[in-house]
Amino acid sequence: ASLLAASSCPSSSLGLYQTMLSLLSLALGLSLLTTSRPPAPRAAARLAASSAPSFSLPSPIETLKRLSSAEARELQRELLELAFEQDPQVVVRRSLDLARAVRVVGSETVQGLSSAAAAPEPPVILRRMCEELGATYVKLGQFIASSPTLFPPEYVQEFQKCLDATPPMPWSDVKEIVEAELGRPIGQVYASVDETPLAAASIAQVHAARLLSGEDVVLKVQKKGVQGSLKADLDLLYANARVLQLLGVVTAELSDVVATLRSAILEEIDFVLEAQRTEQFAEFLARSPELDGVVTVPKVYRAASASRLLTLERLYGVPLIDLESVRKYQPQPELALIVALNTWVSSVLTNEWFHADVHAGNLLVLTDGRVAFIDFGIVGAIPAATAEGMLDFVRSFPAGDMAGVGRALEKMGFTKELSEEQSAAFAKDIGEVIASIDSMTADIATTASAGAAASAIDETQLNRAVAAVARVAEGYGIRFPREFALLIKQVLYFDRYTSLLAPGLDVLNDERLSMNRPAPPGDG
Repeated sequence: ASLLAASSCPSSSLGLYQTMLSLLSLALGLSLLTTSRPPAPRAAARLAASSAPSFSLPSPIETLKRLSSAEARELQRELLELAFEQDPQVVVRRSLDLARAVRVVGSETVQGLSSAAAAPEPPVILRRMCEELGATYVKLGQFIASSPTLFPPEYVQEFQKCLDATPPMPWSDVKEIVEAELGRPIGQVYASVDETPLAAASIAQVHAARLLSGEDVVLKVQKKGVQGSLKADLDLLYANARVLQLLGVVTAELSDVVATLRSAILEEIDFVLEAQRTEQFAEFLARSPELDGVVTVPKVYRAASASRLLTLERLYGVPLIDLESVRKYQPQPELALIVALNTWVSSVLTNEWFHADVHAGNLLVLTDGRVAFIDFGIVGAIPAATAEGMLDFVRSFPAGDMAGVGRALEKMGFTKELSEEQSAAFAKDIGEVIASIDSMTADIATTASAGAAASAIDETQLNRAVAAVARVAEGYGIRFPREFALLIKQVLYFDRYTSLLAPGLDVLNDERLSMNRPAPPGDG
């Protein structure tokens, strides 16, 4: 794989980087694809065996045939295009970073093997590699942690520990980037900018500021060098996955996963796209009379935004799950929850995409009582019929309406190849998972009176629940796309929020919830 990759590279340093990444990609791919999975549901054990991913090592003759194929020539052209897009300085720096990371993690692994403690497991080694390699691989780790339908549970659980808290850029670098993006001195746009960031992560950091016109804003500033490093890393990871696929070492599944990862992360660092999404969501709210005036998003200041700089209205509020603080601005916290849930469900059904990261930090109750959605770096989209089918399932299962459950599954498009008996068994197994999820709410409800209850929303529990749903489906030969996993996870977030803010709310019958009202004539 490294020979084909290196032959497409215009510099020896890029060839070295490709070769090292080939080894990393191979280790990652084989680790993920050969990890044992939990047993499939009893009703579908025979189907699960056929759906597990596999890999094989081709013979030398088969390898030569593949390398001389038309597909190989096309892949070589694709790799050459990617190689010429790279900045040689970035490639050299990333080669050194990779060598350092291998040395550090290798040393830790050797120490673990030589000590009395248990040897480090592959998920632990890969997580440490990601942390040492920086922004791209931290994002890779977060992608694994948030994609329980794509990765084995032990990797999902381990990558929950992947840290995204990194030291902030010095103010001199921030000022340089802001002025470069604005094309003029910072003082010609902002009256003041706080030099100490409000928050800092691997990709960007946020500073409070005030425009010359007097509005309070926040600046989201992309970290220096992140864009080049991310593109180089992601392009090369993708190239290596494609090479491994060509050689028959892994199936197309790994390439598909890496392509999804590449697209998701590149979208997350595209501040122009995030600005467009924020404005489009505002337009969606304006088109919804029920939501207009009670839900908001930050205003985007386009004249003070660019590819690495996003200037947004500063919203003052508290996280949705901070019950005591919410009560200061909304005496009936359940009303804030209902508004947030109606907004999100409506976006799933009627908008071209939905907010796919509604954790507590991205849902605020403002000081004037409105609900705010912020941070549109991660979104998802599924067909409207699939979303409606999921809502039908949510309504039918608790009522014991198995015929309704079957119709809902059919509407979701997941039972076309299942018999009526298999559909019923699928519904029953999914029901057992839902029952186990419901049992999680008891512990959460007891913390609702504790004020700031952020710790009650356990990310690991949510991902385990999503993974459990995916394993049930996989047992029936059904593989959920990542978008569906994102949808399920947001539903579970709102389930937790209901337990915290409105434990007595009848989600299935309360007519204040838009999903419980009859569709207007002519809809659907």
